[in-house]
Amino acid sequence: MANTPENVVVTLNSMPEYVDMFRAAFDGEKEPVTFDNMARAIESFEATLITPAPFDAYLNGDETALTDEQKAGLALFMDKGCAACHSGVNVGGHGYYPFGLVEKPGADILPVGDKGRFKVTETVSDEYVFRAAPLRNVTVTAPYFHSGKVWDLKVAVQIMAESQLGEELSDTETNQLVAFLGSLEGAMPPVTLPVLPAETSETPRPAAKVGP
Repeated sequence: MANTPENVVVTLNSMPEYVDMFRAAFDGEKEPVTFDNMARAIESFEATLITPAPFDAYLNGDETALTDEQKAGLALFMDKGCAACHSGVNVGGHGYYPFGLVEKPGADILPVGDKGRFKVTETVSDEYVFRAAPLRNVTVTAPYFHSGKVWDLKVAVQIMAESQLGEELSDTETNQLVAFLGSLEGAMPPVTLPVLPAETSETPRPAAKVGP
């Protein structure tokens, strides 16, 4: 997190409790405290943060897991083309697409001073190209879009339909799509926060960033 691999290793090695933890977790390795092992440890924890939702039960054969309104929303989600960008295990999150494929949203929606992938590639065709957000738990993760300017999921669905699909949804269709998105909300797993190892006199201190 705004650190360097070398400094991460020095920091971990400065705390005996972390060294013991890494030795236990990566038993048999001569030098268990490495940047890659740190990443593996975080990855192992993040893999436990799953939120099984009614939609998963429906995909596994439970026809009663979704309401009729949610099933209608799922049909719309497929028929309108939403699944072209929002697919896979997380129902999105793995591809980059233009925001405003059919009609670019106004300045009240687009992020100020942020042209998406263009800032990385400096390629004109990448202007306002963003990652398609994963839709799991989208009902509890407002605000929406990269600008964070939309707080109502129903409004966000209508904007996406107009901007990406060129569709003007009816109020019923919007409600059905929002209902389907509700089926992607799952129970959060319990997380027990550990008491973190204390720093020592050998632990590197944070350094203030100088310059732009």
